[in-house]
Amino acid sequence: MNDVTKSVDVHVPLRTAYNQWTDVESFPHFMSGVIAVRRVDDRHTHWVTEVGGARREFDAEIVEQLPDERIAWRSVDGDVRHGGVVTFEPISDRDTRVTVDLAWEPGGLLEKAGGAVGLDRLQIQADLDRFRQYVEEKSPGDGTVPATPATPNSPDTPATHDDVVAVLVSQHAQLKDLMARTSNAEGDEKHRLFSEVVRELRSHELGEQRVVHPVTRSCIENGERTAADRLGEEERADQLIAEAEVANVTADSEEFDAWFERLRKAVLNHAEHEEREEFPKLRQELSPARLHAMADDLVAVQTAANLG
Repeated sequence: MNDVTKSVDVHVPLRTAYNQWTDVESFPHFMSGVIAVRRVDDRHTHWVTEVGGARREFDAEIVEQLPDERIAWRSVDGDVRHGGVVTFEPISDRDTRVTVDLAWEPGGLLEKAGGAVGLDRLQIQADLDRFRQYVEEKSPGDGTVPATPATPNSPDTPATHDDVVAVLVSQHAQLKDLMARTSNAEGDEKHRLFSEVVRELRSHELGEQRVVHPVTRSCIENGERTAADRLGEEERADQLIAEAEVANVTADSEEFDAWFERLRKAVLNHAEHEEREEFPKLRQELSPARLHAMADDLVAVQTAANLG
């Protein structure tokens, strides 16, 4: 059982912070991996989540609720065992400390690995940071939270510098430049750059597989097919790298340049398909808040993997 306690100070009154947290339908705007939450009755909610491609549904029960003070819950069925408590502490008339104490049983190898490297702690803190941003932006300053959910982007909405699409397109550009430099390099520099290509490529793929493709599968038209196609392209690149390792193809091998050109074309083809087919649909279907939340999750996944 994993157990994490994290806090955030929000610049809104106690009642505002508490009211926002009780609006469970807004959770997907700031909670990573949460697709939807539906209130069943005063004490029960139904959750749909997706983490690392694993989609799960469960019901949760509120076991204790003290207005403006604390809310405790536990899962009651489904394939996710978890429970926790969120507390609200006034710091001043305009500031509140929100603390989440969460315990859960990871349901699969990917989730267990994430807990082992502290990824769960990074994500929960990121969720709280997004909650702070979300509630502060919505608060009109009178202690209430208006019910004005974010609306999806139109296809013509310009990219912000830190939404998930902008981050991924930037990583594509970095990979393209790095691969071009590798092709033109020689000797030790070629070895160094090639190692960097493999490292960056695997980090990029991991972020997409854990954060982006699951949302594509769940939220966009023909998402299952789109996600499957992108995963197939990523597997092709991984196969090429594995084949080179088995054949002992290194940066100073005679066959390296021809092999590396195959890898480069596979990566460029994958990036082109994402930017033309997948990313515009994400921009069209998801709210700006959701796209920014995904960017935070992507960076958390890639940072944890690089540290590991």
